[in-house]
Amino acid sequence: MNVAKHVHQQAGRIEGSHGSQVAVLRTDDVTASQTEAVRHPHPLSVHHISPGMTFLLAACCGLIAAGSYFAQPLSTLIGRDLNLPPTVAGLIVTVSQLGYVLGLLLLAPLGDLVENRRLLLCMLGGSLLSLIVAAMAPIGAAFLSACFGIGVSSIAVQLLVTLASFMSDPKRRGHVVGNVTSGMLMGVLLAWPLASFVSSRFGWRMLFGADAAIIAAVGAALSRLLPQRFPTHRISYANLVGSLWSSFRRLPELRGRAATQALLFGSFSLFWTAVPMELRGHYGLKPDGIALFGLVGGIGALVAPVAGRLADRGIGRVTSLVGVVAVVLAFILAVSFDRVWVLGLAAIKLNAGVQINHVISQRAILSIEPHSASRLNSVYIAVFFLGGAAGSAMSVPVFLAGWLPFGLTGAALGMGALWLWAASTHG
Repeated sequence: MNVAKHVHQQAGRIEGSHGSQVAVLRTDDVTASQTEAVRHPHPLSVHHISPGMTFLLAACCGLIAAGSYFAQPLSTLIGRDLNLPPTVAGLIVTVSQLGYVLGLLLLAPLGDLVENRRLLLCMLGGSLLSLIVAAMAPIGAAFLSACFGIGVSSIAVQLLVTLASFMSDPKRRGHVVGNVTSGMLMGVLLAWPLASFVSSRFGWRMLFGADAAIIAAVGAALSRLLPQRFPTHRISYANLVGSLWSSFRRLPELRGRAATQALLFGSFSLFWTAVPMELRGHYGLKPDGIALFGLVGGIGALVAPVAGRLADRGIGRVTSLVGVVAVVLAFILAVSFDRVWVLGLAAIKLNAGVQINHVISQRAILSIEPHSASRLNSVYIAVFFLGGAAGSAMSVPVFLAGWLPFGLTGAALGMGALWLWAASTHG
């Protein structure tokens, strides 16, 4: 078959159904050597994602991501209600994180192999069932299993980000990805104060039950509004997953960006795990006051669309530098002045810096090899999420060593990211 004819036949098509339009987006590739699927001009370049759809995807990302973090401030309370020993209760968040990483490595790559909307809805179905189990769990083992399921199904967020990238014009991809990922970060940041507020008034079971109802509504909306995307890879699942490591080895930009963001996200997790203890112990804040602090810190996520626009204009490297430096300065600021409002300012700078670098890095990674976008994104997220887990693990020992060691540790992680930025050559 003629190549031009083949590309034309596989372009996105719109099919009418009962007066509505259902978009079917294909990412077929023509033949090329030494890859399982080849590149042609961006497969979805004929589509322009609307502001309304961008907002919907950002909101859905935030709602899905929040479910993975609801248990973080409630682990002690949940453990007591389910008769879990304190050491086991401390694993509630860890189990969810483990599920998320495994989902990224074993399920998210399927986005390069199977129809994307169907995969997304399957993940949302898993999230719905897991949240229902969490809300009704009679014993600790059932709740821990539910947390694992919530973590696995949270890869729906990354599927949405990848779909948003494919649906956008390449010239506006950074702007779109920035908007969508800002929704994800807002969900992560707001989950903690929201969980504290709701559980103190209605109980933690009601929190998970309400989240299940929200996820059901999200799934219903996306099933009607999202286009289909049909990848055309012709490889086995084993080879698909195996290609994750080969892609990581083959692409230096992927390695560099993932390592840089791992250090920044490690500092992010270090900060947000230790700061509640500082707010309670040193400043005497009550749960509502701590929740308000979390809301103030969330302001930093609003820079994401701006970072995306700057990357679209070709100045992503300089913008990324601003983000990394902001993280270093945030920790210096946090330990230099004994004022709660200064600590709030540091939280805003930290969130902004981490988000700036993430938006720019994710935009670049989704553009390296469009036919492998789901896999490359999975590797990137998994690596930096492991950095976040390490930051959480070291937060309590570092905090107990003193507030100054806490600040120096966070600044050191930021300096490590700055060194990686200086050593890189990508834009």
